[in-house]
Amino acid sequence: MLILLYGPDDYRRAQKKKELIGEFKKKRSDLGLGFFDLDTKDWLAAFEEFIESQSLFESAKLAVFENAFELEAKKLAKLLEPFEKNKSVTILLSERDKPVKALAFLLEKPSISQKFENLEGAEWLGFISLEAKKLGAKLAPTAVQFLGTVYQGNSWALMTELQKLSSYMTGVSGSPSVIERKDLDAFNLEVAPNYWMLLNGLKSPDMRTRLSTLEKLFAVNDPPAKIFNILASQWKEKTAHMAEFDFAIKSGKLDYEEALVDLAIS
Repeated sequence: MLILLYGPDDYRRAQKKKELIGEFKKKRSDLGLGFFDLDTKDWLAAFEEFIESQSLFESAKLAVFENAFELEAKKLAKLLEPFEKNKSVTILLSERDKPVKALAFLLEKPSISQKFENLEGAEWLGFISLEAKKLGAKLAPTAVQFLGTVYQGNSWALMTELQKLSSYMTGVSGSPSVIERKDLDAFNLEVAPNYWMLLNGLKSPDMRTRLSTLEKLFAVNDPPAKIFNILASQWKEKTAHMAEFDFAIKSGKLDYEEALVDLAIS
């Protein structure tokens, strides 16, 4: 089976990917789960070993491909096509771009595909309200509208802000039960421009600035995984470098905090 998640909404696409992996692990086990970065040197040998290996405890397999569209389209098509009707092996791909003509079969049955466009209008505002509620932050319509305008097209940054709002509501004495538009200013929160300015400090050519920025991000309890994933999605010049870190993390050689420190001192 082939599953393709694609589209520019990185956050919702990443959440769906996480959900599918979680469902597999719940029904099956980690024994049949493999991650493969197609932008690295030895991925094919590792993938072939994964497919050919037999387990007494797990027959189903889920292979998660990273950077699949970095591979030449015809080569990727040749690799994937044998798995279209394979019921014991599922290959999961998550990409920003729509597949090119040679990979159009990923959009057709029996393959499964789901598109994640950036939400707009009522759908976008509804998403903000729902995600805020999940995090324990109740927003007035005026606050929802403001956040929707500020973070339009950037769901990662929105979720960062909603997490901060949730922390304020649970951690600050006397915080309101419902957040109004005016409260967003009163809380002195780091809205998008300030947050991205801080995050961009990790791109500075000066190592002292990078280390200082990372220290500030850790000080506000931003999860290292979130910092890494937001940075990876925005810092296009470092895509290959971030992919190497991502593969090392998923291989258990590094954790997210170590990767960020290595990035800051390199």
